Amino acid sequence: MKKIKNKIVAFVKGDESNGRIKWSLYGRVWREIGQPYWKWLAAGIIFTILAAGAEAYTITIVQQVVDKAFIEKSLTAIYWLGVQVIVAFGAKGAFTYAKALIMSKGGLLASANLQKKIYKHMTHMNLARFYSDGIGKNLNYFGVQAGAVLNLVTGTVIKVVQNVATLIMTLALMFYYAPQMCAVLMFLAPAIMIPMVVIMRKRRKLSRQSFGIANNVSQQLNQTLHGIKTIQAFAAEEREEKKFAHVLNSSMNNAYKSTQANALRSPLMEFMISIGLCIAMIMGGHFIASGTISTGDFTAFLLALTAAYKPAKSITSTGDTLQHGLLAAEILFNFLDSEPDIVDAPDARELTAKNLSVGFHNVSFAYNPTEPVLTDINLQVPAGKVCALVGPSGGGKTTMFNLLERFYEPQTGKITINRTDIRKYTLKSLRENIADVSQSVFLFNGSIEDNIKYGRPDATHDEVVAAAIAANADGFINEFPDGYKTSVGEGGGLLSGGQKQRIAIARAILKDAPILLLDEATSALDTQSEKLIQAALNDLMRGRTTFVIAHRLSTILDADIICVIKGGQIVEMGTDAELCAQNGEYKKLRDIQFKTESKKTKNKALLPRVE
Repeated sequence: MKKIKNKIVAFVKGDESNGRIKWSLYGRVWREIGQPYWKWLAAGIIFTILAAGAEAYTITIVQQVVDKAFIEKSLTAIYWLGVQVIVAFGAKGAFTYAKALIMSKGGLLASANLQKKIYKHMTHMNLARFYSDGIGKNLNYFGVQAGAVLNLVTGTVIKVVQNVATLIMTLALMFYYAPQMCAVLMFLAPAIMIPMVVIMRKRRKLSRQSFGIANNVSQQLNQTLHGIKTIQAFAAEEREEKKFAHVLNSSMNNAYKSTQANALRSPLMEFMISIGLCIAMIMGGHFIASGTISTGDFTAFLLALTAAYKPAKSITSTGDTLQHGLLAAEILFNFLDSEPDIVDAPDARELTAKNLSVGFHNVSFAYNPTEPVLTDINLQVPAGKVCALVGPSGGGKTTMFNLLERFYEPQTGKITINRTDIRKYTLKSLRENIADVSQSVFLFNGSIEDNIKYGRPDATHDEVVAAAIAANADGFINEFPDGYKTSVGEGGGLLSGGQKQRIAIARAILKDAPILLLDEATSALDTQSEKLIQAALNDLMRGRTTFVIAHRLSTILDADIICVIKGGQIVEMGTDAELCAQNGEYKKLRDIQFKTESKKTKNKALLPRVE
């Protein structure tokens, strides 16, 4: 007996490795998503119950039709019952329509509110978390997880209420018209529930797996859409197709296994209902013959029994929907509960000064703990001065920019502005005082004007034009039929690399921030455009604390401070003249580059002219 008891307990609890559902999550789903719109949900539930009541009332009408109209041959009863049928079905339709409208409105409001929460949390995530999760996974928070969670407080609630109400009413009618038959049919309940529980647990495991597979599909699609040019350039279409087919096969296999488990539900339910109907008809015949129940009572009982089938079947499938939604809620709330590592300090203050000095004090940093990127960086840049960072790629120059903007935090040391740790300033005010132009320019899908004024949304059109002129962008902008209203496309895909970079420079000019970060800002420009832009940048840098990453040393010869960064360390520091006098790493880079440029110019001069 003890072994049997343990097996029953184990069956009820389920498989631990399958991961139990946290039913307490439903309370949180209701509090955070459903409760603000409880009036809409309450109204929807009321109309749902009324619709179920109207449907149950039609069964009582059938009983009266059989006994009074058919058995007693009462024409008056036929006319009156006919009117009641019209009223009952009309009321059911009206209640169902009202429920649909109300639940749609409440669901849309709840959906918008939830997606706003997700979006707000996503925009405040640390870059490290964002990149490690991948875009596909983050997109699924909006689609897959949010949709499943919302269904818990809209569709699932209404389905449960409707099905439970209908089932209670039909069962009540069955007990009212033929309680003897109900008592005999009660044995079918455990025979139905046991296989349903087994199927539900199987689908729980598959639902948990489906979220991970959906992330993989989204990630693969996102990489393809963003990297389509690279894929085609490397003629890797077939290779990517195979990768996507592999991911898609996993999704298909998971869906098919879920269908296999789910498909068993209907045959099992229908088989058990057929047994119930068989028993009911045999017993009903005996009860009618003995006069225990009337023909109308028996007819109403059969109608109630068949009417109970649909809600009973739906309730068993609702368990799967609940499981799927609660698993999605667990994933979504884990995301929403995650706290960003980089936040404002409790005593953080606004950065309001306009003349800003920057200091790096014994700063060390690593993206991966075993691979240091920066080691013991010490650098002081007075307000209004220009600091150039040069050296081999991968030395950590761009990482210094990321640390200054607090996209990441140094493991040791600190960065200061006006001798105050930047962690003492609010993130918003810190970043508002920094303008950056990188070699990888990102433009938003909108107009050219919208992108230029992104750092200053309140800027006037004249200010936008002035910034574009200073960035040597006004000329090509006015060549477009729509001028400054021209759409740049997804990520600026409708513009050339040089055009995108000039718009980014105009954006930085318009922002007018005290600190300027230029990461190969003229790398995508031709020589003539670079000279024009360089003049504009020189005007922009005047009076601003500027950091410049440049591999073209001719653009930074006049910098106040030049730092040679190699292997994550500052190996040399000084002006151009001072570093040349040291005859070290900078002198080598300078000699190699200027010798190469001189050779290119000489070779160009020797090329034969084409008449």
